Amino acid sequence: MDLLNVTNLSVSFASRQILHKLSFGPLKAGSLTALLGSNAAGKSTLLKCLAGELGGTGQVEVLGQPLESWPTFHPHRPAHVPQDISMNSSLRVFEAILLASKQGGGWGVEDQELDKVSQMLKNLQIQALADRELAALSGGQRQLVSIAQALIRQPRLLLLDEPSSALDLQNQYEVFDLLRRVAQEQAMCIVMAIHDLNHALRFSDWVVVLHQGQVEAMGPPLDVLTPELLEKVYGVQARVEMCSQGHPFLLVDQSVRKQLRFQTQVAS
Repeated sequence: MDLLNVTNLSVSFASRQILHKLSFGPLKAGSLTALLGSNAAGKSTLLKCLAGELGGTGQVEVLGQPLESWPTFHPHRPAHVPQDISMNSSLRVFEAILLASKQGGGWGVEDQELDKVSQMLKNLQIQALADRELAALSGGQRQLVSIAQALIRQPRLLLLDEPSSALDLQNQYEVFDLLRRVAQEQAMCIVMAIHDLNHALRFSDWVVVLHQGQVEAMGPPLDVLTPELLEKVYGVQARVEMCSQGHPFLLVDQSVRKQLRFQTQVAS
């Protein structure tokens, strides 16, 4: 089932064009897509557009219908977890996740809804945070709670901006593994902007690479992340190898900028 399709999407701030006639998709239910690109490539801007938080020209379709046609709290409306998360609230973690689950619905709480929140805390291994106030959490803990708040709504389309930026190595692996399983089990489409290309290689089904406000390439990660693309988009000489257990990983040999500086010094 096709969940997300983007056609000729353009966004400008003042006189600066951020995204220019950007198109990709359709992205299917059950898939995890990594949104890649160098700093200031437009990844966060694109996610805000896909969430309906930022206007532009072009077309964003969810399940074959324009994004704006879905009501605000409809499950087909994308759920967005931004990179910068402010949680200066006296709410406790359990209450915050329960509140997220009730958005757009009534305020009565049934036992099965409480069980659902408890299970979400367990899935993300944050049961110990249930009674903690949001304002007292670390950056990584806030990130996990925000992911829980998004997942508890069971959206068809989930948008994540750098979901692992504040997480330690163990939590990074567990979160990405959980996201991949949730996408498959609940027929969701998950799009996440990330910088770690090894996470993209390991966990994503599809990658979309932004460069200078446009889609440079899209497809399966092993097909897209070629040495030529890595040099053009990231400015490095790099290659993808396979580890002893058959998992792909990226090796960066050197910066192209450093190589050019060395060549210039030698020539002079």
